[in-house]
Amino acid sequence: MELRHLRYFVTVAEELNMTRAAARLKLSQPPLSRQIRDLEAAVGALLFDRKAKKLKLTAAGQYFFKEAKNILLHAQRAARIARATAQGGAGSVKVGFLSPLGGTFLPQVMRAFRPRFPLVEVDLFELVPRSQIDALLNHEIDLGFVAKEEVQSINELAFAIISDVPLQLAVPSDHRFVRESRVRASELSKESFIMFTRSSAPATRDMLLRTLRSAGIEPSIVKQCDRAQMILDFVAAGIGIAILPGNFRRYRAQVTWRAMIPSPPAIELCMAWRATDQSAPLRALRSLTLAHFKRSHAG
Repeated sequence: MELRHLRYFVTVAEELNMTRAAARLKLSQPPLSRQIRDLEAAVGALLFDRKAKKLKLTAAGQYFFKEAKNILLHAQRAARIARATAQGGAGSVKVGFLSPLGGTFLPQVMRAFRPRFPLVEVDLFELVPRSQIDALLNHEIDLGFVAKEEVQSINELAFAIISDVPLQLAVPSDHRFVRESRVRASELSKESFIMFTRSSAPATRDMLLRTLRSAGIEPSIVKQCDRAQMILDFVAAGIGIAILPGNFRRYRAQVTWRAMIPSPPAIELCMAWRATDQSAPLRALRSLTLAHFKRSHAG
C-alpha cells in the first residue's frame, strides 16, 4: 500500500463516481478501478459497495476514509515542515530565562515571532543564570537571558545587551528603612543579607559583594538561595534584606523596595547564544527581542 493508493481511494470516496474521480486524478477509469481493487486486497476488506447503481462506502470504507484523509494530511504537513526546515523556517528554539524577567517581555516577543515562523516550536525553560550558561554550552537551550557578568568571559558564547536593570534594596515591610525614600550604603553595615548562591549566579553575586565592599561593608550573609522568589520570601519574613534587580519587584507586595545612595551600578541584562548558531529562527527571535526593548526604552 502506497500513498497514491490512499489518494486514489479518498478521491473516489469523495466523488462516489469512478468516472468523475478518474477525471480529477487525470487517469482513465479502468486503471483507477484496478488500483482500488488492489487497495481492497491489501486492506483485506471491501471498501465500496458496488451492488447499487451508485457507489457507496461500506462500514469498513467509512472508517478507512477518515483514517486515509488523516494520513494524507500528515504526509502533506511532513513535506511542508521538511521544506521549511531546509529553508530555515521550521524546527525548534529553546529559550532559558529567570523569573519574573521572562514575563516582562517574552509573551510579547512570542506573539510577534509566531506569525513569522508558525512551524517553529518555541520551548521555554526557567533556569538560574549558571544553569542557562551550562545549557547553552551543552546545546540544551539556544538562547538565554543573563547578566553580562555571567557571559562576557565565555568565548563560545555571543551576547547582546538588551537592557540596564537598576539594583534596589528589598526590605521587610516593617523595617526601619521603610521610612526613608533612599537608603545610604553606609547604613547597611549592621544588616543581615540574603543573597544568591554562588552556584546559581557566581559573577552577579561577586558584583553585588564588590558593590557592598566598595562602600566599606563586609556583609553578614545569613541565607543563600538559588531563586529570587525564595530570597524575597525570606526578606518578607524578616530574616534579612537583599540587593536585587528592580524587575524582581513583581514578586511580592509584602516587601518594600528602596533606592540606594550612591546608586550601585546597574546590571547589564544580555541575551546570549552559541556564537556558531546562526539559524534563521534564532536570528529572528534575537531581532524581535532587541526591537521590543528598543520600543520599551523609547516609550
